[in-house]
Amino acid sequence: MKVIGLTGGTGSGKSVVSKSLAAAGAVIVDADKIAHEIILKGEPAYQEIIEYYGTGILDEEGNIIRKKLGEIVFNDKEKLAFLNQCTHKYITAEVKRQIAEAKAEGAATAIIVDAPLLLEAKLETVCDLVWVVYAEPEVRAQRVMARDGITYELAKARIANQKSWDEYKAAADAVIDNSKDLPYLEGQLTEILKTL
Repeated sequence: MKVIGLTGGTGSGKSVVSKSLAAAGAVIVDADKIAHEIILKGEPAYQEIIEYYGTGILDEEGNIIRKKLGEIVFNDKEKLAFLNQCTHKYITAEVKRQIAEAKAEGAATAIIVDAPLLLEAKLETVCDLVWVVYAEPEVRAQRVMARDGITYELAKARIANQKSWDEYKAAADAVIDNSKDLPYLEGQLTEILKTL
């Protein structure tokens, strides 16, 4: 059973690709979901994050307000680097655990590691192949604005803080173009799944 790393820049539409692959029988290991869980109160990364960023990112119950944390890190590469360094070790451990579990169960067509920061977290090292989702920069900006309820400027800043398209392309065993409609995307996925 192949382990496929699925990545791409914010707004490229990885979640749509991921859902289509799950419908085709793949097990999805969702690194974003893992990233959200490890910063919850009492979880491994929580204390490290509070010590570095301070209590200004907490709500009344002491939970991390992800939007506040996002505003800090997406405008400061150094602070973003710390967040990545802090969280990646915990994410990697949980991704490996979930891959091992899926392999033991053995019923899936493939295991998809859906990870926006696949390359940054060096998660490609646990994958057999890397599939990169592509979308035009303007399409991505509009999607990020709609998804996160943020301004065009903030959406562009988030995109600028990520790897360049050339870096993604260099790591890709396959590129999935998600700039157009769903039938176009699903046609590509049907073809790519035949290669497994």
